[in-house]
Amino acid sequence: MKVCFVTSNFPPEAVGGTEQVVAALAARLHAAGVEVTAISGSDVPHGSVEAGHEDVRHERHEDTVVHRIFKLPDEWDRHGFVRPRILALVRDLLVREQPDLVHVHSTASLGSGVTTIAHELGLPVVMTFHDLWITCARYFRLPHGGVTCPTGTDRAACVVCVNDALQTDPAFVGQALAERDRVLREEVAKVSICTAPSATAARFVRECLPYGGDIEVIPHGLLRPVAAADRAPAPVPGERLRIGTFGGLVPEKGVLELVEAVAGLDVELWLVGRLHDATFRRLLHERFESQGTRHHVRTGGYGPGDRHPARDLHLAVFPSKCQETYGLVVDEALAHGVPAVLSDSGAFAERRGAPGIVVTPLPGLAATLQQLVASPERLAALRAAIPADLPTIDASARRHLELYRSLA
Repeated sequence: MKVCFVTSNFPPEAVGGTEQVVAALAARLHAAGVEVTAISGSDVPHGSVEAGHEDVRHERHEDTVVHRIFKLPDEWDRHGFVRPRILALVRDLLVREQPDLVHVHSTASLGSGVTTIAHELGLPVVMTFHDLWITCARYFRLPHGGVTCPTGTDRAACVVCVNDALQTDPAFVGQALAERDRVLREEVAKVSICTAPSATAARFVRECLPYGGDIEVIPHGLLRPVAAADRAPAPVPGERLRIGTFGGLVPEKGVLELVEAVAGLDVELWLVGRLHDATFRRLLHERFESQGTRHHVRTGGYGPGDRHPARDLHLAVFPSKCQETYGLVVDEALAHGVPAVLSDSGAFAERRGAPGIVVTPLPGLAATLQQLVASPERLAALRAAIPADLPTIDASARRHLELYRSLA
């Protein structure tokens, strides 16, 4: 069987959550005897020093052939959501590869119309809603402009939110959002099977696109096994607790709220991950100085061959303000034997009651951390409750392969 993944980006250019999942799924499918190729967008503009003047760059990532398409200046979101040149390139690549089916992971970078092409070529389509882009032009359902994020199809608040960045005619923004809804509904209407990593992601698509078909929830699971020797050691009596977060160090992930929540606690705060915003970096430094919080900040990415940041923690905290659709970092913390405290944003709320996890509304984060720091017994109980075996990407690969076989 041959499957073509369609996605907005692919490693090594991007290694966010979706890219990691897509690459891991491709690797597991390859191990099961499936040939996987990928058509990917790029965040590198056509004509730049990195991209040159290639329309498509043919690469290989591990066992996956990747066809990376570069966008021209008038093919980004602000210019519309249907990109004829890119769609022609996608069609040519599908004709060239002749897959048995197409698995769409994201078309945010490539634009709408991919499933129509697959339909015309007689190729069945599986679509996974990794994120909330299909229901939110700003991706994360984290409203700007002082509005409340709507739960249905009313876009009045969305006009204000989107226009907070564009600063243009609100009527134009409203028309553009209506057109966006129309083309995305057409895109999803031609899909044979829909999946999502969480009930939250599925619910948002059903309510906000809206979509009346079935969406099967298939959790991503842990992407890489963790050796017993790599599990974090438990704190010894009298040792100062190391509390921290890892991943994207951006305001939307609640990093500043975490810094504020540990104020006055006798702990060491660890922040590990990408921190590109110089202004936010200065703000964090100023807050550390004013609070006197002991801290360790390590910026930059970390890969499979690097020491995982969870190994240095006693408690992981993920206080995201985004409407999360899964949370790979949570699985990674648990797999390293580290209990986790989560906000109740999006799919994080689904983890309430899961072994080793505490879910709290963001305003209650400081009180929750104070209670855990003051109770070594409770922290030890959380650690002991973490299952020895956690769901992995292998289960997702097996289920998706079953779905592929039902279509091909």
